[in-house]
Order: sequence, then C-alpha cells, then structure tokens
Amino acid sequence: MTQQERDEFNKRHFDGIAKDRKTKIVCAIVIPVVGIIITVLIGFAQKSRQSDIASATVLESQSVGDFIDENDNGTAIYTGSIYAVDPVAVKGERDEYIEIRRKVEREEKIYNEETDKYETETTTMSNDSAHCDEIEIDDVTAKYSVFHSLPTKNETFSEGANSNKIKTTYSYVTAKVDGTFLIKVKDGEISSADYYESTDVAGESQKGFSIAKVLIWLLIAAIEIYMIVKIISATKILKKNR
Repeated sequence: MTQQERDEFNKRHFDGIAKDRKTKIVCAIVIPVVGIIITVLIGFAQKSRQSDIASATVLESQSVGDFIDENDNGTAIYTGSIYAVDPVAVKGERDEYIEIRRKVEREEKIYNEETDKYETETTTMSNDSAHCDEIEIDDVTAKYSVFHSLPTKNETFSEGANSNKIKTTYSYVTAKVDGTFLIKVKDGEISSADYYESTDVAGESQKGFSIAKVLIWLLIAAIEIYMIVKIISATKILKKNR
C-alpha cells in the first residue's frame, strides 16, 4: 500500500468516525424528546383510564348480563372468576388453559477453536400455542380477544446434561382466573375486559402507568449514557488525528 493509498484509507476511516459521532449526537438529542412525547401520551392514556374507572358501575347485586341489558354502552367493574368456555391444550398435554404456549429447545455446548471457549447453540425443536375462542364472565360469554392483561404463568424444565439438554418453556393462562375486571360495553357487547389482581382498580392502574414511565426513562438513561460514552471516545480519536 502506497503512502497515498494509506492516507486515503485513513481519511475514509476518520470521516466514518466523524459521521458516526454526528449521528450519535443527533440521537442523544432526539431520544429524550421522544421520551417526553411518549410520557405525555402515557399521561393521556392514564387520565382516560382513571376517568373510565371513576365512572364505572361496580357490580355488586347486579350481574354482568343485567348491566349489558340495561346499558348498550357503558363501563362496569366486576369482581369474580372467568372461565374458558372451550379450554385448550397443546399436543401431548392433559391440562386445559385459556391460553398456552410451549417452546421446546435444544441447547448444545460447542467448542469454538478461535475463541478457545465453549459456546451455547440453541435450536428450536417446536413452538406450539393455542387459546380458547370464548371466555365466560359471570352470566355472559365474550370473545377471547377482548380480554387483556390476564395473569400469565411461566415455567421452564430441562432434561439431559448441560452439554446437550432439552429445555421446555411453558407460558400459560389457567382455565379459571380470579380477579377484578374493568369491562367496557359497546353496542350491547363487551368490547374490552381488563384484568386487575385486586379490587383497588384505580390504585393498581395508577401503579402500572407509573412503572411504565419509570421503565421508559431508565431505558432512555441507559441509551443516553451509551451514546455519551461513544461520543466522547470518538471525539478523543478525532482530536488525536487532527
């Protein structure tokens, strides 16, 4: 490589670093702005949800069916159990669920001569899932798709040696779920039913939105720190080669 070719190569290399640095500076400015926008949107959603909860009818002596009969459009809070009308299972399983996913993977330890280390190679052998079509809530049935945030349980089982094992992961919603549900009725039908663990729907909803905001800003902070470190590193490299 001639001196001219070396100089051209170095120029392209440092031009690339400068361009990448500029991009990261722009991202470092834009990301917090995006975070603010998302936070504002979450705030609007939070306010709307709290308004729905405040105006909802708490069903104590009245059934869900009676509420729908009397209100073509409205919001209600029901505490009790829901059931899968047509509980499902995946092949080879006996238990029944509202929803279930089973993922079977093979994990092998393979020696990498280049790095002189063992690396894990994962192969998906099967990935099966199923959900019921309808769910019974009190004295009515509704489509599975209108239920949101149902409590999901996760279990993982492994068989075989660590160097070559079969890992099976289950993610499921049991056929019966106890809890409190914020029900929205539109045109005489349940349009959505949001699950809450406790009867304090307002408090639980508030907590959920607050956690979402915190997680978003923790993610933004992590990205910002990464960007700043990279920008400083690129700046030092460019200063040394001026």
